[in-house]
Amino acid sequence: MERVRKNTYLCSRFIYVKVIMRQVAHLIFIVVSALIFAACGDNHSVRHIPHLGDTPYQQDTILVTYATNPERALTLLDSALLLGNMSEYRGQCIRARIYSKSLVEQRQDSAILICKSLLTHDSVRNDPTEQENILDMLITTARAKPDYEQYMYWATQKAELCQQQGEETERWRTEADIGLVMTHLGQENEGLAKLDDAISHLDAPGSIDRMDAFVVACKRKINALNELHRYNEIITLGQRILDRLDHYEQHAKDYAEDSYRLSWSDNPSDRDRYLDFSRAQAWGFMATAYSHSLTPDPSPRGEGSNYQKAREYLALFDQSGYGKTFAARRFIAPTQMALGMYDEALATYDEVERRMAADTLNEDYAIILRSRAIAAREKKHYAEAYYYQTRNADLSKVLSDSLIKGKAHDYAARYHAQEQQLEIQEKQAEAERSHIISLAVTVVALLAIAFAVYFFRQKRIVTEKNRALVRMINGMPIEPEPEEEELEEQGEDESDDGGPITVQSSIFNDIDAAIRSEQLYKNVNLQRQDICDRFDISRHTLNDLLAENASGLSFPQYVNNIRLEVALRLLREDPAKTISAIATAVGFSPANLREQFKRKYGMTPAEYRQNQ
Repeated sequence: MERVRKNTYLCSRFIYVKVIMRQVAHLIFIVVSALIFAACGDNHSVRHIPHLGDTPYQQDTILVTYATNPERALTLLDSALLLGNMSEYRGQCIRARIYSKSLVEQRQDSAILICKSLLTHDSVRNDPTEQENILDMLITTARAKPDYEQYMYWATQKAELCQQQGEETERWRTEADIGLVMTHLGQENEGLAKLDDAISHLDAPGSIDRMDAFVVACKRKINALNELHRYNEIITLGQRILDRLDHYEQHAKDYAEDSYRLSWSDNPSDRDRYLDFSRAQAWGFMATAYSHSLTPDPSPRGEGSNYQKAREYLALFDQSGYGKTFAARRFIAPTQMALGMYDEALATYDEVERRMAADTLNEDYAIILRSRAIAAREKKHYAEAYYYQTRNADLSKVLSDSLIKGKAHDYAARYHAQEQQLEIQEKQAEAERSHIISLAVTVVALLAIAFAVYFFRQKRIVTEKNRALVRMINGMPIEPEPEEEELEEQGEDESDDGGPITVQSSIFNDIDAAIRSEQLYKNVNLQRQDICDRFDISRHTLNDLLAENASGLSFPQYVNNIRLEVALRLLREDPAKTISAIATAVGFSPANLREQFKRKYGMTPAEYRQNQ
């Protein structure tokens, strides 16, 4: 019997392995078929639609594009969102960053609204780094408007957040922003003291992040000094920025990359772009400072003069990569005017006007008109100078007398344009939803077909397995139910091999015959002690008998084997009898029969009968 059990187990494992191999082969077939179907779907080459993972620097690309072509950058952003290459949350972050750098007041206001909305997003509330990014954009926008109260509010919020997170470098970078705002609000001494404090805390090499924070703090103080007309100090600070950048470039290995903001490990070209940007700004600051240090009649223009130094730094600025961007050209135009470079300044203002488009009801455009008038006068084009001066006067009057009304009309026109844009977007969204629904239905249908194919294949595999098990089980010898005549013959004193039967074997045969012939197994409460009492033997003796004659099975296992043999015979010979009735007839509950039968034969009684 033990050999039969081992053969059953090995056969079951073999069939199980065979089923698993068939399943794997089937899955491989489905995947290969899908790939072939996709490749042969049309006569054109397969088009790869890029995903976010394919364009790891897409966000940087959009922001770099904005430096020279803002509308193109927004088009790239819209395309990325439409193709699904970028999440809606990340797209809103980039849009806010682009709007925060715009000259158009409406876009600046949009940037603030987007950022305030993002601050309530779960991705921001649970991530201090994201909170800092959003607060940075709010600070940038408030500085550009300028709205010093909001500038102070958001900078204070960020400084507190950095202090809570233990980010000392970022905290002092933000304290420099607060110092700049204080000077704008009339607290000059307190603001400059805070700026000096921030610079002194950051004035130590050894970290890329601290170096950048030092450069930012110096630039904030330069902005404050420029408002106070303290140009000699600006020159000194500009030189300190250049010295620190030179030190970093010469000892780059000594600077740890400890910041999520500045890391060149993924894209080393970012390092060169950062150095170009920071140096160009320092050159621009120094050119501006030297230009404001000129006398009203800058006649001494030889080597070493302030005029010559301003031209030298301006040339370096123009040759830099950053110097060609829109923000840089707008920044350097007043310096070109101060140096008498009127043609260059007018070309710069032409570019700025193109960027401003129809948004000319603002102080920036008034400055452009005034500068054009000055340039025309210096070039002795008096009619042109009069024209621009008149336009400047008219615009200044409009700005002072009816700015609110003009903005109202402007916003109404913009609102109408936005309504039209929203309507177009809603139609596009509806079309996209319909497409997505159609695609989803198609996918569900394909999955249903695949599942049906898989289900029927699995069912056929299980059926084949069960039939193989049934053939194997039917080939097993099953001891027949002994008749009364056979019981008398069991007392014969010869064994199967012609030798004498031992006393223990004879007792075991009597026990086995009694359990089978008298159907003691039907008693669900049959105990070991019942047999010991009937045959006047000890429990130890019964255990020895089972060990010697029943392959070491315990008494419950031995009885359950008899019950299973009888159940198997009844399932085979009496198809009209229900499985529940068979379970009762052999001393099992239906659930217990199912469990014991499956454990021994590898299938349930119902599966056995079904595959007979």
